[in-house]
Amino acid sequence: MADTNNIFGRIQALLAQGDIPPTPTNYEFLYRYVTGADPQLVAAFDTAQATGVVGERTLGTIRRELYGTGRVGIGRVLDETETQLARMNDYIERQDAGTRDYKQRLGASRSDLDASVTLDRQRTMLAEMIEATGTMLATTEQLQSELAASSREIDILKADLEIARVDARSDALTGLANRKACCDYLDAQIIRAEADDQPLGLIFLDIDHFKKFNDSYGHRVGDEVLRLVSASLESFFHGRGFVSRWGGEEFVIVMPLHGAEETAAFAERFRQHIGTRTVRTRQSGQEIGRVTMSLGVAGLLPGDAAQQIIDRADSALYDAKADGRDRVVCWRAAA
Repeated sequence: MADTNNIFGRIQALLAQGDIPPTPTNYEFLYRYVTGADPQLVAAFDTAQATGVVGERTLGTIRRELYGTGRVGIGRVLDETETQLARMNDYIERQDAGTRDYKQRLGASRSDLDASVTLDRQRTMLAEMIEATGTMLATTEQLQSELAASSREIDILKADLEIARVDARSDALTGLANRKACCDYLDAQIIRAEADDQPLGLIFLDIDHFKKFNDSYGHRVGDEVLRLVSASLESFFHGRGFVSRWGGEEFVIVMPLHGAEETAAFAERFRQHIGTRTVRTRQSGQEIGRVTMSLGVAGLLPGDAAQQIIDRADSALYDAKADGRDRVVCWRAAA
């Protein structure tokens, strides 16, 4: 608990120092920095801090450089935001029209005031001015109420936008980054690796005979296996690589600053580690077997696009399966 409190205390301090909005996206980003989950993020953040306080703009720059920009399916939120902004514009126009009308009525009353105006006329004009003022005040109060309601709706939509942003880049079952987030990250890391002349490795892995878990014990147990593997991957590669669920029982780990051979060594260590884990059903505690997996590894080559390194790792994964599964194969060019 003390460690957790310290982590979130540091996050809160960084948010306050940089006047950074406490959105889920910013929390997640600073959590990765504070816990050291991504060494490149730590280095980039520390470098930025050395020149001054890190604010929201700098945070966004670091995020784009390391993880890419990405596009989120947020059409509903954007449509509703556009509607609210149109309403707010309407309120402003109505307020402006009411103010002009009030000004004209006051101007007309002032022009009628001279020494020849009778007392009764003055009383009538005063009543008209009081009525116009009351109408103006009532209209202003109504518009302020409507504007406040729209402002609250905008705040809710901003929160929805952050949730949509996180959801669109996360796998609902495992909580890992999803395929889209992985592709954005890989694109950004390839640019960075080429610019800095640094290595980059990629692991493509598949749970062996995953279908048997679903067929023999049901999809609930299959989901437990996926969560077990995901938690193990996240723990093992913490501070080393970016872990994502590619789809189904396939996972991809991007390894910045690691070449193919070093990445393959990490893959082999993880294969041995996960092989010691026994799966038990959550409800009955029944032991249902050991989890094994096949892993394909590839390193970045000059001029690579993301799809090329993925394809080579996928090819190595295919060879690992063809060779009997439960093994690591590192892609090598044909002699």
